[in-house]
Amino acid sequence: MDIKEAGLFIKVNIAAQRARQIMQGAAPKIQSSSRKPAAIAILELESGVLEAFTPEELPDPPEEGSDGEDTEDEL
Repeated sequence: MDIKEAGLFIKVNIAAQRARQIMQGAAPKIQSSSRKPAAIAILELESGVLEAFTPEELPDPPEEGSDGEDTEDEL
């Protein structure tokens, strides 16, 4: 999804979700003088460093056991 072409509702939701990530300890993707997570998230959104995907654009999840780890059946 091209965030620059997204509507205001989508942009607000993306910024809110990113602000929550920052509050939970995620590192900011840009340098900012602000310490407020919402302000940082908005700056990230405006600078184009965030990516957003619609459910249709998300890759298929990997199949169970295909991550290289042993499963109970393989032991």
